[in-house]
Amino acid sequence: MIKLEIDKRAYNSITKNFSKLVYTKAIKNLEDLPKKEEIVTLTYNGKFVAKALYNPKSVILKVLTTENEDIDYNFFYKRILKAKIYREEILNYKDTYRWIYAEGDNLPTIIFDKYNNIGAMQLMSKLIEKEYLKDIIDILFELSDLETVYVKRGKKGEKIKDKIFGEKKKYETIIKEGEAKFKVNLKGHKTGFFLDQRENRLAIEKFVKEGDRVLDVCCYTGGFSVHCAIKGAEVVGVDLSKKALKVAEENMELNNIPKEKYTFIEGNAFKVLEEFIEDGEKFDIVILDPPAFTQTEKDIKNALRAYSTLNYLGINLCKRIFVTCSCSHHIDRELFKRTVISSAFRAKKELIMIDYKGQSPDHPISIGNKNLEYLKCIFFYVNQYGEIK
Repeated sequence: MIKLEIDKRAYNSITKNFSKLVYTKAIKNLEDLPKKEEIVTLTYNGKFVAKALYNPKSVILKVLTTENEDIDYNFFYKRILKAKIYREEILNYKDTYRWIYAEGDNLPTIIFDKYNNIGAMQLMSKLIEKEYLKDIIDILFELSDLETVYVKRGKKGEKIKDKIFGEKKKYETIIKEGEAKFKVNLKGHKTGFFLDQRENRLAIEKFVKEGDRVLDVCCYTGGFSVHCAIKGAEVVGVDLSKKALKVAEENMELNNIPKEKYTFIEGNAFKVLEEFIEDGEKFDIVILDPPAFTQTEKDIKNALRAYSTLNYLGINLCKRIFVTCSCSHHIDRELFKRTVISSAFRAKKELIMIDYKGQSPDHPISIGNKNLEYLKCIFFYVNQYGEIK
């Protein structure tokens, strides 16, 4: 196994701050970096520090373990079991949860969501697929009631082909989230459903009043929409994906929501919101849950402009409760909040912050790995008497 000597800062970061990431600039013998994806040993002053996954396409090495142990069936079994215990015994999740969250569970490049007895995995390592996927799948089946596991690549460019293990024709189920029910298809976007917003979707229910008009922007398959509708709201959902909106309608039907209580619009969120403003529309509750506007630090400025515009439009349309989200890793909590506040000043509306939430706890954020925190979700009250004249 190739040995890579790290500098003191990286050593302290791993051994004292629980960091799971090492940048290649911290490697002293760069000439020894492998030409292909490989598991390497990290050393400091010649002594063992960790084993890590290196990919020449990335400037980051991902720590697998700080123990000098073999990366084998037992290695994955211990971590997958520990992840399951955390979800089921600490968080008290039962049938549906994110079982594996990459570095959050000391299993970098692997994301796995369980929906009743089927599950979906996003895999971002060809090496893990080639050398360890069979073991991982066997462990998942052994430790659960899973009947089907669907594996897909986690990033564009990764040469990982979709695979189905177990019951190949069983890739749909219905999950429960509080009083709401949702149809999940493993062949859908990413792992099939956005479990990271679960607690936030449940939280919106206490702000909904019978007869409210709710605007759910970038509604995908209707997560927030359903929760609002079952509390008596009339919902308008907006999304670019015709396929997602079809499932959103199915989810409304699944929850026995009358057709006259919801409308789904296929279109560009910015344009649809502008048209609503021109038409003088107003909504009691406005929810913004857009996709990440940037995947890299280079595009942060463009992303902030997009967030600023979308929030400005949403605030203009909102009468009482405004919920706004960002799922970009590269925009932190404070920067996102400042952007929303700036949009509120621009819209001449006073917002009162009710709560600042994040991702569901089955997407764990360890204290030394800020990169694991990505979802921001702010609940505001729109002060109807606080308009700036």
